[in-house]
Amino acid sequence: MVLPPLVTALLAVALIISLAQLLGQLADRLGQPRVLGDIVSGILLGPSLLGALQPQFSAWMFSPVVCTQLNLLGQLGLVLFMFLVGLELNPKLLQGRIPLASRITTVGVLLPLGLGLVLANRFEAWQPELLPGNHALAGALFMGTAMAITAFPVLARILAERNLLGQPLGALAITAAAIDDVVGWTLLAAVVAFSHSGSAIGAVPTLLAAVFYVVVLLGASAPLRRWMERRQRRGQMPGPTGQTLVFVGALLSGVATELIGVHLIFGAFLWGLAMPRNEAIQEWLALRLETVVLRLLLPLFFAMSGLNTRIGSLNSVQLWLAAGLLLLVAVTGKFLGTWAVARASGLPQREAQALGWLMNTRGLTELVVLNVGLSLGVISTELFTMGVLMALITTAMAGPLLARLGYKRLASP
Repeated sequence: MVLPPLVTALLAVALIISLAQLLGQLADRLGQPRVLGDIVSGILLGPSLLGALQPQFSAWMFSPVVCTQLNLLGQLGLVLFMFLVGLELNPKLLQGRIPLASRITTVGVLLPLGLGLVLANRFEAWQPELLPGNHALAGALFMGTAMAITAFPVLARILAERNLLGQPLGALAITAAAIDDVVGWTLLAAVVAFSHSGSAIGAVPTLLAAVFYVVVLLGASAPLRRWMERRQRRGQMPGPTGQTLVFVGALLSGVATELIGVHLIFGAFLWGLAMPRNEAIQEWLALRLETVVLRLLLPLFFAMSGLNTRIGSLNSVQLWLAAGLLLLVAVTGKFLGTWAVARASGLPQREAQALGWLMNTRGLTELVVLNVGLSLGVISTELFTMGVLMALITTAMAGPLLARLGYKRLASP
């Protein structure tokens, strides 16, 4: 029986979100962030498992026509998620902790970034197929950025589960992660601009246009912010018109930065930052988006990432060795950079180690960077797969390592 593509797409969506929910709950019971289950569900539905065991069913369920529809929905989920990330970055978290958190972030970004560039240079000589395209440096920059970045939302969830948000360690970690998030997305924007132009000088006009857009956005969104704050002071929240303006603004901001040449996720993130820094408004907006984004749309992004993940493509000892080196350099660079600055600043050994493992959490943020690099053709499917495995392992190891240091997860209610 031949089904219309729309019907097949709806069946695929049902399958994806069901498996993501199932594995998300399993991850939660195992003391892991739910995002780990989401990532694994995407991999299982891709060629690494379903495509290998049931190639005909996989080809039917995830045909090119269906994948085009799923990819559009997944990108919509990614845009709205990035809006939520920007929305939930709270400047109050930075108060009194900026100097130390900035030092931690600076070294914690530069060291893994530098080590990533060195490793990419070795890959270019040893396994050149990992960095395709005319500009190997662009692929190297994406690899370094993926190593340097921290997943702010996942880290916040881990801290909350261990009742650390109100403690000095949690406050410092969330501050450093917030700064890391802003630095990471800015770095990604610069790398995307470089990839489009092929040279540092050629990327300058794009970056200047992005800076100009930030200034224009902050000014143009001011009336909306003031209007929302006035309504909130009167005990009212944005009605249908206000909600529409917020959501349309996130989409149009993504369109603007995509046209500028720094990717649509940057615009959505900026629109989230441009929203009122009012806790009541932030929570109100987040509540209206989180369920749809996290339970429906974002799993579709993970599924599309899973379709690009081909563990079977790592079919040689050399490629698995490269994957091991990638993981080792990523973990070591992030941990050592964070730990060394924390210890030099007077933090006790236990807290410095915990901070190092927390900042190693990559989760969804890693997948965003990898997907951008793959879509631009500057990293190969094999290197993308290695990066996905690195994201899984660095996210999964944070919980057990924190527990060994005495920061145990609270029992689920």
